[in-house]
Amino acid sequence: MITIRAKIILHENRGRTTAIKNGYRPQFNFVSESKKSGAINLINRDYLDVGNQSEVFIHFTSADYLGSDFSIGKKFTFDEGSVAIGEGEILEILEHRFNSK
Repeated sequence: MITIRAKIILHENRGRTTAIKNGYRPQFNFVSESKKSGAINLINRDYLDVGNQSEVFIHFTSADYLGSDFSIGKKFTFDEGSVAIGEGEILEILEHRFNSK
């Protein structure tokens, strides 16, 4: 499991017209041409309206498609289908643990 704290902005006029809530699972782009699913948990709020920004926690189940330069300061986008609806920046990597088999 990998958990990060990030600052995100949900773009206006990019296809999405409603707010996102805790548990929202877009596709994240850390590596060109690769997408990674993750769950967003908002910090100190119940929803994030289009056009606004917030600090969030994002949870990933593995390091696949996060890239070799996955670190504080890394910028990323997130999508619904083929439309980039927002962008963000890693502020902190809180948990970076993998299960070994």
